[in-house]
Amino acid sequence: MSSLMLDRSRIRGAGGFPWGEPAAAPRSQGLDRDSASTSSQSDDFSDLFDWTAYERHGTSDVTTQSQHSAEGAKGVPAFPRSPQSSPQSPGPASDLDGDLPMPDVESDPHVLVWPVLGPEPTREMSPIELRPPHLGQPDMAAPRAVQNERPQSKRPRVLESPEQTKEVRDAGACYHCRMNKSKCSPTSACEPCLKHPKPELACVRQLLSSMVASQSARWNLSEPPRREPMNEGGSFVIFISFSDKTNSRCLPLTVAPFIHPDQGTRFGISLSSQPLQENALLAWAQDDMQMDDRIDDFESLLNHFHIHHVRGEGLKRAMDRATAGKPIKAVESQKKLLSNLLELKLMWKIWSCKDFFGRRQEAGAGRPLGLQFSSVQSWLRFTAASAISRLEKNILEVFDEYLKKDAAGLTTATKPILELSRWVSLWQMILVYRQSLRLLQEHNEAEPYVPGVETNEKRRRFRTTTADLFRSVVVIYWELFHKPKTIQNIQNPEARLFGDDALHRGFQSVVAAVPTFYQQVANLSLPADEFFRAHLVDRDLKKPKTKRR
Repeated sequence: MSSLMLDRSRIRGAGGFPWGEPAAAPRSQGLDRDSASTSSQSDDFSDLFDWTAYERHGTSDVTTQSQHSAEGAKGVPAFPRSPQSSPQSPGPASDLDGDLPMPDVESDPHVLVWPVLGPEPTREMSPIELRPPHLGQPDMAAPRAVQNERPQSKRPRVLESPEQTKEVRDAGACYHCRMNKSKCSPTSACEPCLKHPKPELACVRQLLSSMVASQSARWNLSEPPRREPMNEGGSFVIFISFSDKTNSRCLPLTVAPFIHPDQGTRFGISLSSQPLQENALLAWAQDDMQMDDRIDDFESLLNHFHIHHVRGEGLKRAMDRATAGKPIKAVESQKKLLSNLLELKLMWKIWSCKDFFGRRQEAGAGRPLGLQFSSVQSWLRFTAASAISRLEKNILEVFDEYLKKDAAGLTTATKPILELSRWVSLWQMILVYRQSLRLLQEHNEAEPYVPGVETNEKRRRFRTTTADLFRSVVVIYWELFHKPKTIQNIQNPEARLFGDDALHRGFQSVVAAVPTFYQQVANLSLPADEFFRAHLVDRDLKKPKTKRR
């Protein structure tokens, strides 16, 4: 060991270090082995390393003696940042005798090195500044792979009953559980629906759009009329109306005679000279609908409000006031829904008309179109049925979004506006399905059902699907509008929820006519109304009414 010792005075005299007692030179500099150590066995490095500070703070905070006692050490870093710039201080586990070579730090990234504690400390820095970094802060000297390590994923969800969960997912959650975010069960009637009247009918699981997915022409209950060879030379114009009143709106049509082999002379629409346009049918039905001046009829008042709400863009103007024109996806979808619903209701007016009236002059008195014009009536109903089948699918897809509890982007100021439009939409579909079932029942009573006949089979399927849709829309309506807050918004709406004061007054008239409509439903006692009365009408009549503003 003594042979490896060096005379410190010789090193100092050579001018190798400009400050106090030097630290040992690093092993990786390629220096001679005789100059690798300058201490003896009895030396504890107290003049090079502050062991008291090391024991007090641990290995993350190391301070050398020269930082506090050497007069010429001011502004000199305690630990050089690279082996080429200055020597390193040995740690407590280093080779004191220099018998073991020190590994190259730059070539081996896994070798533990003394950490750099941020800013270079000086003599003026207080002990507080030299404390170890906070445990919550990342260690700047830690390896990069540790700092960039991705956090562990969340614990997987543990299901109480995996078999039951799979059965619910296969069967689908019911409307009540979806809209209220409650737990559903795969039974015929889940536990929450058992609290409703007729729970086996109230627990609806199938989406509305899927009920009509495979029925492209669901409303075409009869075969389309055949095209007969017509005598275009004998064509003339006839005015078609919904009633025989002189002020009834008329639709001009060009008709021509054709010779039927068994039934003599008939008249049909000359589609070659004047195609049957849907826009003309919509305008005709809307003009006649606006002529209905019954002030105590719920459906008539609802139709008037619906027309002005869509044509006057009441929803758009009310939302623009509340959101400063900011587009909201749910609102855009509702505006399109209201427009499609209005077209469906107008086409349904044509489809459901039992007898059309005709006149040779627009101002004359109308007479029922007899058997000779049956082809004209069939074409009108067929065109309306095709439009209804197309519109119904689009409407039901939007209705399926009602199963979500809240719509994205809505606020406390805009949500009541959207609720009013949804209230109108759901009621229009309730009325369409309910009255369609009534018309079909009247037809079946006039013409008894005969199994195996294609026309009768189509009507049977139509009745089954329409009854399912009717019950489903009633359930959705109840889930949305049975809570006190939504009842308040509907029964006692604020004027700011509408585009103008006229719409506000019109909606108040619609709501005021609801109790009278409920009484009419209760008095009729039709089989198709059984679920409607139990689930909605009777329960709504028991609700307390709010004071009107």
